[in-house]
Amino acid sequence: MNAPAPAKEQELLFNILKGEVPASLEGIDTELLFELFRRHRLFPLAPELFPLLDEDERKRWKQTVQYRTLRSMQQIAACHSFTETFKKEGLEAIPFKGPVLAWTLFGNVGERHSSDLDILVRNADTARIIELAALEGYELEYPQKGLSRRQWKYYSRYKKDIGLLNREKGILVELHYSFENYLGLRSGHMDLFLREKEEVRIGDMHFLCMNRHYTFLYLILHGGVHQYRRLFWLRDVAEALKRWELDHRKVLSDAKDMGLERLLGIGLELAGEVYQVNIPEEYRAYLDEDRKILGKLKQTARSFILGPEFPDSGGKLRHHLFMLRLKPELSHYIRTLRELANRRYIGKFLGGH
Repeated sequence: MNAPAPAKEQELLFNILKGEVPASLEGIDTELLFELFRRHRLFPLAPELFPLLDEDERKRWKQTVQYRTLRSMQQIAACHSFTETFKKEGLEAIPFKGPVLAWTLFGNVGERHSSDLDILVRNADTARIIELAALEGYELEYPQKGLSRRQWKYYSRYKKDIGLLNREKGILVELHYSFENYLGLRSGHMDLFLREKEEVRIGDMHFLCMNRHYTFLYLILHGGVHQYRRLFWLRDVAEALKRWELDHRKVLSDAKDMGLERLLGIGLELAGEVYQVNIPEEYRAYLDEDRKILGKLKQTARSFILGPEFPDSGGKLRHHLFMLRLKPELSHYIRTLRELANRRYIGKFLGGH
């Protein structure tokens, strides 16, 4: 599905996200609605629609929800095995997003579906982690194998992750050693994401994860740079605002220190509009102060949410303009253009994704 979503199905989806369950699906193309749920990874919300579907459709929707929930359970088991291997070697491997985030947000790994596992590591540890992961059946998926030391150095300067795939289990792990280089996050900031941890217990499995403060900052960062093209990223932000006790003055202060305040503003306002969450008072003055540029950025994000799943050349240009507007400094424009050009080269010649 790579065309703008039909208005009726799109409107129905947004009503569901606001908690308004329809009385019937008359006049709705349920195949198109299914595709919207797939694109935005919102199948955990689908059971409310089951009574409104005919028998064959209900069976298909139920099977999809059950399959993706089972995948989440498989992913959490794989994540535990993966991180325990490195812990024994004294290597930090911090899971974030994925089923661990589902647990901390909802208390249920099946309430958030993801395609892969994301693990935060130190860049200096990646070579050793790749070696250990191979013993667990994980092979390098990207970049391509056989890069020289110089190519690896170039790749890691402009890309934030590498992919490891266990083909037997069908589990893809992304090892992140940085977050969005073109935003100019300093190494000290990355140390905070790794250092400020909390324990998460899921059954008899224990994980050390980023604490909720830094997880929230990451959710704002990640969803924002992707313009919330998949609405489950915005659901993460909304649920964190509803469920977590956050020090919002510190969130705003740290977002400004890291240069993420515009991404924070976009996430807050879209979460308020789409998911009907209350925006904490601590952000009001900032949101009013930067209203003009936030309005333009939010409009671009809306166009990606409502537009085709995979942007065409015009959409890619709008994405680049969006990234340039995230900070006002000339140094940010130069860094962003350099990053985009080098990432394009890496994707073409070194196997980046």
